[in-house]
Amino acid sequence: MEYRGTVYRPPMEAETFLIPVTEGCTHNSCRFCNMYKDVDFQMLSLSWIEEFLRETKKYQGHFMDRLKRVYLVGADPFVLSADKLESIIQLIRKYCPKVELVTMYAAVRNITIKTDEDLKRLAALGVNELYVGIETGAEESLAYLNKGNTAQEAKEQCLRLNAAGIRHRDMMMPGAAGAGKLLKEAKVSAELENATKPEMVILTTMSVFLGTELEQEERNGDFTVAPESEVLKAEKHFIELLDLPDTYLWAAHSLDSTRIAGILRDEKENMLERLQHSIDTIDDDMFRQTFRRDHL
Repeated sequence: MEYRGTVYRPPMEAETFLIPVTEGCTHNSCRFCNMYKDVDFQMLSLSWIEEFLRETKKYQGHFMDRLKRVYLVGADPFVLSADKLESIIQLIRKYCPKVELVTMYAAVRNITIKTDEDLKRLAALGVNELYVGIETGAEESLAYLNKGNTAQEAKEQCLRLNAAGIRHRDMMMPGAAGAGKLLKEAKVSAELENATKPEMVILTTMSVFLGTELEQEERNGDFTVAPESEVLKAEKHFIELLDLPDTYLWAAHSLDSTRIAGILRDEKENMLERLQHSIDTIDDDMFRQTFRRDHL
């Protein structure tokens, strides 16, 4: 059995066992994303998933017997019903008996379709950590980027996760609003995160990828990418406004020009100092010539 197509997972899941359960994205309409443009969404059958687990167990049985954490592959596998996810988790525990935590990507719209009882049931099954694509707290930016939800909906659904006992790791995209708008965006994004109290905040700088609608918008002059100095100032402002001492902030993706990470209580001041140094020393023209953000 093999993984099919390009497999995407958060950087911090580099050593986690990846289990394919879906392919493609149910929304697949965000202007900034090209990850699944040529992939139709589908749920892999339980028989396919079991065969994948069985074959892996055959060759990596000792590894499977010790696993405590697994990651479900797909753009938004949390779109699956609670019943389907429970069936998948039962299969996983059949082959990986010590698994305690099941994690995956989850879009805001995936959470919306589940009842409070569904969320609590999934939390009890070990689904107690989700990567949620928030991107920004700016309503105008979310609408323009065709994210498929509002900032208010993101807030409401993350609070529902909290109430159900499911931790969330919020993925934010500094620079999403475009040139001239980033400080305002940083403020509303920080307000959203302070309200929802994520376990982790993941910053991945806005990028105009090849083949996206956003690339065409930029070519047409309808979207202007902010200079890196503005991105860094906005990122610094965002972190300054965060009141989340126990939250881990991670901004060390290859798309981030100044890489920082740590628990905010311990590392916030160091992060701000590093960002300020970058702001003081950056040459925007030189940066545009030497730093590429055209692919993941």
